[in-house]
Amino acid sequence: MPDTLNQIRWLNAQQVAARYGCGRVTVYRMVKRGLIPAPIQFSGRMSRWDIQALDAADTSRGSK
Repeated sequence: MPDTLNQIRWLNAQQVAARYGCGRVTVYRMVKRGLIPAPIQFSGRMSRWDIQALDAADTSRGSK
């Protein structure tokens, strides 16, 4: 059976906040400042961040 962590591709705001050790409001501030990419809007109230896009932003910024 494959490792389920390798199958996870999308994170919600709470998970992104945990990844960076900050609050959800700070996550949206990071988006506004261009530090991380904006989330993808799947429906009216559901948006998620692509883990690969976050990894690429971290790499280009030299962090994480």
